[in-house]
Order: sequence, then C-alpha cells, then structure tokens
Amino acid sequence: MPGHRELVIRADEDALKSLAPLVREGVEMRVSDQASLRRTLIEDLGLDERCVDTRIQAVFLDGSPVDDIDADHAREGCTLALAGALPGVAGICMQRGSRIGVFREGITHAAEHAASQSPKPLRITVKLFNVIAEECLAQVLARGAQLRAGRLAELLDARPDALVDAAFVLDGAPLDRQRLVTTLRGQDSPLRLVARAVERP
Repeated sequence: MPGHRELVIRADEDALKSLAPLVREGVEMRVSDQASLRRTLIEDLGLDERCVDTRIQAVFLDGSPVDDIDADHAREGCTLALAGALPGVAGICMQRGSRIGVFREGITHAAEHAASQSPKPLRITVKLFNVIAEECLAQVLARGAQLRAGRLAELLDARPDALVDAAFVLDGAPLDRQRLVTTLRGQDSPLRLVARAVERP
C-alpha cells in the first residue's frame, strides 16, 4: 500500500490481544483472488488448518452466513467476518454446515466458484469476533492490515495499560508509546499495521 504510513508493533501474544477491538470493528486487508475462502483464510490471513476446521465455526460474507468455505470465495470490497461458536439456537443456526441451517436458507450466502485465471489482489474488510478475535488476532495482523491512524491512538488513549511494554517502529523509526499516540492522535489518514508476536524474555 504505497504512500501509507506503516507501523510495526512487537509485543508478546497476550499483550497484542488489546488490539482485539480493532479487528472486531474491521480492518482492511489485501488478499489474493483465491479459488476458495479456505485458501484465503490459510494462505492470506495466516491461519492454520486446525484453526480453520475446528475453531472457526461461523463465517459471514457481507453479513450472510457461509456454509461451504471450499466453494465460496472473497470478492473485491467484501466484508469477511469470522467467529467461534455462537450462543443459543440462533447462533447454532448461523454456524457453517449447521444441521438446522435450513431455517436461515433465505439469508445463506450463495456460493460462487471463482472464475479468475490470473489471481490478483483484492481489498476486503476482515472482522474477527469472540474467541477468534483473541486466538487469531496475532496471525492475521502479522500479515498487515489497514485502519484509520487516529483509531489506534484512540484505543491506546482509552487503555493506558495496553501495550506498555511493546516496541513501536513507525515508518522505520523507533518511538515510544506516548510519542506514537501523540503522532497518530486525530489522524484520518490510513495506517498499515503489522503486529509481530515475540516471546517473553
């Protein structure tokens, strides 16, 4: 994303969970025009197959539940939302491959096979909810995500305990947490955020 500011955050995985509100609201990502959502999740978002098969219970494209991640695929400008198990009967109904999914047949996303012969980058919005927002956040943000610069400052302002031991590098220059917040505060410009999970010493 040429011309955009880039911030790299290095912190342990638990500390990075304080960024969960950002992925719940949605971040923009570049993904390939893959043949299936499964490949997008694994190859573009960095999720492992076990997580995709066992932890991600609900997948939504533009608000509609997806049943078959091997048949459906992302499109330019779409919103892809991922969640773990959802509560209640309504939640069970929304899960992919649900045996009672017939009750939401009218809102189920109609799968379309990708027809592209030359994969190209797509811009999509990715949202992570409930346990997935915490368990998968580090892997997804390691691939780089775009958001409004001032939104990160707002989050850090509201959570003075968040990322206090993290290392920040903005456009190649290291800076401390307070200077980062001051620099980004009120900025509507896009920021590319890359998060690197590091082991605690």
